[in-house]
Amino acid sequence: MKNLKWIVGLFLFAPFALHSCLDDENTQNVTYHYKGIDSVKIGEVNPARQITEITTYFTKVSSCEEFFDYEYQGLGNERTVTMVTYRVQTSCTQGTSVDSTVLRFKPDLPGNYTFRFWNHNDESNNPVFIIQEVLIP
Repeated sequence: MKNLKWIVGLFLFAPFALHSCLDDENTQNVTYHYKGIDSVKIGEVNPARQITEITTYFTKVSSCEEFFDYEYQGLGNERTVTMVTYRVQTSCTQGTSVDSTVLRFKPDLPGNYTFRFWNHNDESNNPVFIIQEVLIP
């Protein structure tokens, strides 16, 4: 009876042990990059605990480049925002185009908030920011 349990167990779990682990999936090579924000437009400013939409504009260099996310750091009432894009390594159409995306800002408290949107690094490799002040009622 002991041997029968082992034989049944072997037949039940053998398919999992014999499953191939080859990396033969059809995947695409994706790279991520920090992208400079060209300009900013602040929509209607809403009170604390409500969403204020901030539209950011950036220049795409090919059809393969897309917005991924914001790198967002807050300290007190100051926010530093950097855009992250991704590129899929496939055949792309080269050429520049302007695109936009929306940052949704929902502060807990009213007050004056300073946003620093990363634009680029200068020739000395120092960051250059677009600075916007937002007074949240």
